[in-house]
Formats: sequence, C-alpha cells, structure tokens
Amino acid sequence: MNTAWIFEQLDIISSIGESVEGGQNRLAFSENDMKAREFLKHLINQIGLEYREDTFGNIFALYNTGSENQIVATGSHIDTVPNGGRYDGTLGVITSLAAIKEIKENKENIRHPLELIVFQAEESSRFGHSTMGSKIISGKLENFVQWEQSRDNDGISLVQAMKDTGYNFYDINKSVIEKDRYKYFLELHIDQSKTLMNANVPVAVVDGIAAPLRVRVTIFGEAAHSGSTAMRDRKDALVIASELILAIRNISLAYDERQAVATVGKIDIFPNAINVVPGTAVMYVDIRGIHAKTIEELFGLIRAESSKIALRYKASSEIELLSSEKPCALNNIVTDTIEQSCIDLNIPYIHTISGAGHDTMNMAELAECGMIFVRNVSGISHHKNESILNEDIEKGALVLHDALLKLSR
Repeated sequence: MNTAWIFEQLDIISSIGESVEGGQNRLAFSENDMKAREFLKHLINQIGLEYREDTFGNIFALYNTGSENQIVATGSHIDTVPNGGRYDGTLGVITSLAAIKEIKENKENIRHPLELIVFQAEESSRFGHSTMGSKIISGKLENFVQWEQSRDNDGISLVQAMKDTGYNFYDINKSVIEKDRYKYFLELHIDQSKTLMNANVPVAVVDGIAAPLRVRVTIFGEAAHSGSTAMRDRKDALVIASELILAIRNISLAYDERQAVATVGKIDIFPNAINVVPGTAVMYVDIRGIHAKTIEELFGLIRAESSKIALRYKASSEIELLSSEKPCALNNIVTDTIEQSCIDLNIPYIHTISGAGHDTMNMAELAECGMIFVRNVSGISHHKNESILNEDIEKGALVLHDALLKLSR
C-alpha cells in the first residue's frame, strides 16, 4: 500500500481552508469546499477513473472492470465543521481512493466494479441538516421544505449556496439511486471517541451506528426590567433553561449503559440584553442512541421534565421535534469481511459502535454496509487537535484495501 501517497494527499487537502490556528474550514458549498472537490477530481482523473457529479454535488469515481455485476462502493466526505479536524471524513475518502488506485494498478482480478463516493454536506454545521448527500441518493429526503428554508449563520440559504456553486436545489430529487446498483458499501473513518485509544488497538469493526433525534425546546418566561423586578417575582426563561440543562444531563447519566446520550448544544435567549430578565429561551437538544426504543424513552423523560420545571416557575414550555433518524445495525457479511481482513493481516482490532452519525447509515438503504474505525490518539474529533499516528493510518488503509478486494471478488 502506498501510504506515502495517502499522507501527501491528506496534507494537500488539509491546506485548503486551514486556519492560522490549524483547524479545517470547508463548510458545505463554501469556496474552500469547492476547491477541495476540484482537487479530488484532478486526482481521480490522474488515476484514470470514470467520474460524475450528481445534482447535489456528490462525486462518484468508478473503476469499471467491464462487469455488469453490482458495484462495491466505498468513501466518505470532505466537508468539515468550523475549525474541524484534518481526518474527519477526509481520511476515508483518501484511503478509499488509494485502495482503488492500487487495485487498478495491480490489475487485480475482481468480479465487481469499485466506486468511490465523496458525499456532499455530511456535516450539519452550515445548514442544520446532517448527511444530506447520502440522504438524497438513498431516497431518504423527507423534509424538503425544511431544507429549502434552511439558512446558515450569515443568512445564506441552502438554495442560494447551491446556486452560487453551480447546482440547482430543485433538481436534487434527480439524484436518487436505484436500489440494485450497489452490492456493498464500506466506509473508513477516524474514531470520534477514546474507545480505541483506551483499548490500545489501531482499528475497530463497527457493529452499529447511533441515530440522532433532535428537538427544540422553547421556554416562555416573562421579560422584565433587571433592576426593578424582585427576584421572587421573576419568570426568568434562562434560569428555567439552566435547570432543564442540568436535568437533561442527570437523566442521560442513567442511560450510559444503555448506549444513549443527550446534549444541549445550542441555546438562544430573548431579548438578549444585559439589563433585561430573559423572557424566552430556545434550547436545541440532540438525543442519540443505538436502539430506537431507548431514544424514544429518553425523549419522553426530557419532554416531561421540561414541562415540570417550567410549571414550577409559573411559566410554560413547548417542545418541537426537528428530526428523527433510525439507528443502523451493521452485523452482516461486510462486518464479517472486515474482521477477517484484520485477522489475515494480523492487525489487532475490537468491535465497537458509533455514537456519531455517518453516511453509512443512509447507504444501508441501498446495500449491505460496514465501517472501519481508526484510532484517534487525541480522543477528540470535530476539533483541530484530532490526531492519528501514521502507522495506524497505514493499518486502517490495509484493512480497507483487503476488505474491498475480498468483497469485490
């Protein structure tokens, strides 16, 4: 495996949108995102693969063996969160491309064509919706109006951002892929937790992907003058929200062993003035779990707690479901193949689950899927300090290459 080539391409892509502090900034449909995607197209052309782009900007690079068998696909994404890490998504794209490149150059005898997929807009950072590209191609786009109305922090709509980069939002339904195109799909990704680091192994076979349920909780208090309103007379929406945040944490602690978590990641207060008691607080809660029943149970407890705390202050609350996705089990021939590749290559591994969502969970609508995690020595992701040892990248790439060969034969 030409790992020097992998490191070189990672360095080049990381230089596109890199901040002075070292974080990666390639928000979906941004100028940096488009530059990185143009660089990938250049690489794909150099390798000699057939490539196309769909109406949303997903890139497909095919190694066509002349066979009409179903395709074995692999890939990930290159868009980032603000000041994100250099490996999240990008590692999976480059190692996938390297594996296909090696298989092509070595003229390996395979029965299934191989295809790299570079998904667009996997991160929800810009428009508030995650894994957008893979949702579209797998026919899982169910909130078209929400997408149409979504805007980034600068007030730019998804519709406008796509138009500015040469895409038409109203054509995205043309990108749905037929169910029989793919046989298998395999994604390599950096571990976004400390699981592999604590286990002291370089790679993991992923057995399932937790799904997010996202809600907006609005606390209706009463705005009042900060100086003339006695503490006992206040209906401070921010104080109520603060109690609810602590309650959500305490509720979630009880669900650790059941592999579910809840996070308050964003809060807005109104009128947001230093001399006004906050009248309204809007909280955004992300609930994730590996079992749908557990997610719903946790959601129900949070909903009940929001009403109880608000009533104690003689205020009111409202909870709105923003999105709900299904957890994805990955116990199949692909995960078995990944495990066998680890054994054959004598590379230590464990089985784990993913608490973060990935494009794989949508591709499961089209094919049997699997994921490989590579050890993250920093233990953190979505952050500039995200880190992987070169030898672990090599081990992950070798497992991916071997598993793709096995699956395509």
